[in-house]
Amino acid sequence: MPHSKFQQKSLLLLLPLGLLAIVSYALDKRIPTLLDIESQTLLLEACRIILPGCFAIAAAFMVPTFNRKFQIISVAFVYAFLVAFSLSKYQNFFTQPTSWIISSLVATLFLLPNNDIESEGLSFRAFLSKIFCICTFPFISLFTIMVVVKNIEHSILITFTSVFLDTFLSCLFVPIYEIMLTLGFSSLLNSLVSLQSESEIIQAMLNSIMLVNMISLPAIIITRASFAKSYNRLFLVFLSFIACLTSKIGTCISVELLIIMFFYPGTFLALCFSSIFLFFLNLYLQIGTFTSFYMLYQPDLILRNLAFLQLSTSHFVVIVFSILIPFAMQTMISKIGKINHLKNKLKRRFKNSGFNLKDIKNPDLFLISILNGIGGKSNLKSVWLDKDVLFIKVFNYKKVVIPQINLISKRRIEFIRSENNIRIPLGALSYIVWKRLNNIIEESANYTSDEVELSDQFDIKGYVLNLQEKK
Repeated sequence: MPHSKFQQKSLLLLLPLGLLAIVSYALDKRIPTLLDIESQTLLLEACRIILPGCFAIAAAFMVPTFNRKFQIISVAFVYAFLVAFSLSKYQNFFTQPTSWIISSLVATLFLLPNNDIESEGLSFRAFLSKIFCICTFPFISLFTIMVVVKNIEHSILITFTSVFLDTFLSCLFVPIYEIMLTLGFSSLLNSLVSLQSESEIIQAMLNSIMLVNMISLPAIIITRASFAKSYNRLFLVFLSFIACLTSKIGTCISVELLIIMFFYPGTFLALCFSSIFLFFLNLYLQIGTFTSFYMLYQPDLILRNLAFLQLSTSHFVVIVFSILIPFAMQTMISKIGKINHLKNKLKRRFKNSGFNLKDIKNPDLFLISILNGIGGKSNLKSVWLDKDVLFIKVFNYKKVVIPQINLISKRRIEFIRSENNIRIPLGALSYIVWKRLNNIIEESANYTSDEVELSDQFDIKGYVLNLQEKK
């Protein structure tokens, strides 16, 4: 898909989120409107079901298909049927609509483009098989999610006892809660008997969950945007802005976490690790909380009255670290991902060409590979030899392509960043490569140090006078 089209279609995902945020604030029960409380509540609940369905349709637009109209109708029909079935049979089981979104998008897998369909058309038998799969597999996926969640709930009921919560393993509760909130089943954890207390660990859990969703999530998304390409950066910037505005709305937070989980799994992993660090920081500072598990995303986050007027210095410290920790985690994961991408790219290049640097015995090829890996001969400062190990000193370490240098030798290559040195064990070829690199340095030095004699300045005035005398 072209980048411009991808950018336009990805921005469609944010439209239902923005509309849901507007509706949630407009129909808040604490804000008086022209409607009565029952009508206001009913309208809000209807919007919280319909608008996520619009999100599922917008997500379907990003999936290629042989018939777009058929795809949109199928996703909308499956989503509506899943909602009706879930609310009639399991009314109190689904707190957020994300599991319906995931299950309804399963229908798009059976409508992917196919060369046979495009050339010969869709036969009646194939059409019936697709209808059967579209009607069956979304329900199978929904029941699979329910079974997995029930098993997680059962494990948590057995594990999260008062004895377990007194240990440092309780830090795992925060990322588990984020995962359950993503899938739309966080209410199962809110009702745990062992969590209904005012201990320091429980307060650290509540503060960590609240800070992750209100501050760390927008911070980590905007950090990810700084590493993204241009066609993807705009989407992430708008997503972080919406995450700031909708941090108290449970449905929006669930959908935003769902986007991060499926489109940016590394960022979701960084967010989970950040939540663990924030838990220990909250536990160390022992700050009070402004909510409880009964008010935590059921379906929205409710804070106690005058919460923001009771902030202390410790609260501000935690808020600052809830920005810095996700920033550091996302930066580290992005750097690791970039290095792995370069490694895989080089490996594929050598695999496709049938050429492996580690198997070559020609010193000239080693020389070319080293010069290419350090950023060219202009970045070569000095070389020296220690037995069968070659040491290279460069001018600018940032120009060194570390994954490419690592492919040169079978043995471990060391990078001494503080001294701009590279240690490469080449065995018997070390002396030959060192000699040739040293010759390059000497030739470069001679080239830059030799003075080129200039000819005498041309005397144009004398030349003109000479011509006049001859006349």
